[in-house]
Amino acid sequence: PALEAYAIYGNTAPRPIETSAISTSLPLRLEQGDRVALIGNTLFDRDRDFGYFESLIHQTHPDLNLKVRTLAWSADEVDLQPRPDNFGDLDQHLTAQKADVVFAAFGFNESFAGIEAIPQFKERLRKFIRHTQTQAYNGKTGPRLVLVSPVANENVEGVNAADLNNPRLAAYTEAMADVAKEERIGFVNVFDATRSAMAPPKTDLTFNGAHLLDPGSRVFGKTAFEKTFGKELAPEVNERIRAAVVDKNEQFFYRYRPLNSFYYTGERNKGYGYLDFLPAMRNFDIMVANRDQRIWDLATGRQVPEGIDDSNVPELPKTIEARGANKWLSPADEMAAFQVDPEFEVNLFASEEDFPDIACPIQMRWDAQGRMWVSCSTTYPHVYPGQAPSDKLVILEDTDGDGKADKSTVFADDLQIPLSFVLGNGGVYVSEEPHLLFIKDTDGDGKADFRQRIFTGFGTEDSHHALHDFVWTPDGDLLFRESIFHNSQVETVYGPIRAKNSAWFRYRPSTHRLTTFGAYPNTNPWGVTYDDWGNHVASHPIFATAFHATNPPYPDQHPKPSGMQAYSGTCGHEFVDFDFWPEEMQGGFVKARYKPNNRIEIHKWIEQDDSFVEEYQRDLIFSTNLSFIPVDIRFGPRGALYVCD
Repeated sequence: PALEAYAIYGNTAPRPIETSAISTSLPLRLEQGDRVALIGNTLFDRDRDFGYFESLIHQTHPDLNLKVRTLAWSADEVDLQPRPDNFGDLDQHLTAQKADVVFAAFGFNESFAGIEAIPQFKERLRKFIRHTQTQAYNGKTGPRLVLVSPVANENVEGVNAADLNNPRLAAYTEAMADVAKEERIGFVNVFDATRSAMAPPKTDLTFNGAHLLDPGSRVFGKTAFEKTFGKELAPEVNERIRAAVVDKNEQFFYRYRPLNSFYYTGERNKGYGYLDFLPAMRNFDIMVANRDQRIWDLATGRQVPEGIDDSNVPELPKTIEARGANKWLSPADEMAAFQVDPEFEVNLFASEEDFPDIACPIQMRWDAQGRMWVSCSTTYPHVYPGQAPSDKLVILEDTDGDGKADKSTVFADDLQIPLSFVLGNGGVYVSEEPHLLFIKDTDGDGKADFRQRIFTGFGTEDSHHALHDFVWTPDGDLLFRESIFHNSQVETVYGPIRAKNSAWFRYRPSTHRLTTFGAYPNTNPWGVTYDDWGNHVASHPIFATAFHATNPPYPDQHPKPSGMQAYSGTCGHEFVDFDFWPEEMQGGFVKARYKPNNRIEIHKWIEQDDSFVEEYQRDLIFSTNLSFIPVDIRFGPRGALYVCD
């Protein structure tokens, strides 16, 4: 297939020309070569993982060679669509895709403004429709525009989402229908059908009351297809076509929303930008085009091989390193470079030489059985074309009690840059930007076989500032954060959560509630813990002021907490509260400093009137080897402090 590559780079995408508005009536008629864009909120953003609606479109239009692209973004509203710096607005991306047909799913997030805000919502919607209809994204005419209502909510364990939201969603669905009729565009009501499908008890079409599981997406796809194209009964979905659609959507997602976009379109492309970013985006374009062709071939009944043929994807050019890579040393040579506090001794617990699966470790945790869990990523800092998610969560065990691991088990091997994780609720919560993931072993074989995206829409601008610092609060909530450059907007059953340029998030699994706080600019912060009194202690700076515990209205932020200590390059810290450590260290604070001086430090923890400060005491480990990069520390078995490098 012909390749039409484009670069989302600053404001270079062509602006659409003004044209006259065109009406859109249903049943919708598609034409040869139409380019279809799916925009709006999480309804379409999550639906790309299931693909029922798009698959039905291809199956019933086999000779039209349609191109369908998902540009939806979690928690988008008709006139509120935050994006990374220089990412480009929706008009630019619709122009890049030369959209002929636009399906727009809105109304869910707007509904949390309440019934009283419906008149304002109608006006916002009219402005969106009139603007969109008069843009010639394809260079010729305005798009055929179809509004899609929210799906219904259902009552689930932890939240009666149907009782909470459906009356408002029904009212907003009716408002969308009214405006669509006034503006002479198509409208697809999926609310009524999904509400009926959710009526029987224990239907489980959603996992949190609002966002669809696979069966729910099947109902949505069938309903949306029948109402859009006037079909009384949708055909059975061709599973080979659906698999090709999901694969195509995944490759396009990597291209449309690349990790590390601040190095691609943001300020850091000027000095830190990766030279292979644009060639990588070109290769993703080729891979997406290959999958378009496979979908068309399957839809027309042509014979296709089981696997995709990406032999036309060129190799990426070799990039010149700005500075030499760190020298790899054996564990013995690394230890020889240590300068160790005389009160301590250091021994090797596990190494990549003995356990290759722990290459590139990021974080570690201990479970109740005394096993060390380690997240590892060879994908970091971002995904390259053809690179299927293959990062790992590994369990290390010391079965004979000699202080050294002798058993390794891979719990998961299909993750993508798991910056942080925490054990809980019978499984593991893992960061997988832009998602918060929950995985678990359901059949007892020691390997994860269940995965669910709890939330999506967290920032991906800088992959080492993405979701991290997972920790359980004293009252049982999951706490985590992201850092500078990031823009997050996350859809929840209670309404959208938005954060800009650093924030903490607090998630209560029992009620599916997510909140955010601590919006103030901060850089390179890793490491969080609680002291014995429940004080939330986190790096850069020590988070100890009530002023920063609440947020100003989005997107405003608090100023930096002036006068509080801040350390760049901290990766993990722990309080010393074990009596088998030296007495003079009790109540102290151990920090891992990966830059600029590659060391493990101990500080004195001093309480002041309204905050705490640290007083550096000495190094426990200092390394003359620049390749020693401590990324996490944890107290574990045998009274030892374990360092992840």
